[in-house]
Amino acid sequence: MDFSNPEIIGFAAVALGFVSQGIYLVSIFQGKTKPHLFTWLVWTVISGIGYAAQVHDHAGPGAWVMGFTALCCGLTAILCLKYGEKTFTRGDKIALVASLSAILPWMMTNDPLGSVILISIIDVVAFYPTIRKSWMKPDEENLTAYNLASGKLAISLFAMTNLTVTTALYPVAIVFINTVFVVMCLVRRKELQPR
Repeated sequence: MDFSNPEIIGFAAVALGFVSQGIYLVSIFQGKTKPHLFTWLVWTVISGIGYAAQVHDHAGPGAWVMGFTALCCGLTAILCLKYGEKTFTRGDKIALVASLSAILPWMMTNDPLGSVILISIIDVVAFYPTIRKSWMKPDEENLTAYNLASGKLAISLFAMTNLTVTTALYPVAIVFINTVFVVMCLVRRKELQPR
């Protein structure tokens, strides 16, 4: 791969995103993955915000992945209505309200870096319903898709024409929390295996 050409790297990252999303969709339609509506709904909104912040700070082709991610999150949120987790706990509802209410301070700031910091925090809070569900049912998430999604975001950093804290923080935060999530699921799968 030519790491001196941001467009090629941007296309490669989006292509990996297609593979990741394809794997996740197949897993949903097969009934193996049950995504949580609250998580994916908030991720749709904040991925769009992350994309706007990257475009505002001139990330170039490195922003393509975040735009693609917002579209994929929206599609997954729609599929949650039919194929997703149907149990919503009080904690899930609190996480949803907390996540959505944090969007208001974002709208009141004109600071792209402040926006990215807020959406990185919101991302973690919005992940709670999926983490809670996966703690009890770790086999209901496709970890390959999460790993590939982390890979696409890591690659996108090399496609950024303006690599700053504003353009890089949110993708790095997602890679970090995805990695923690995958490790948690693997540990829980091992713990829940019959002896």
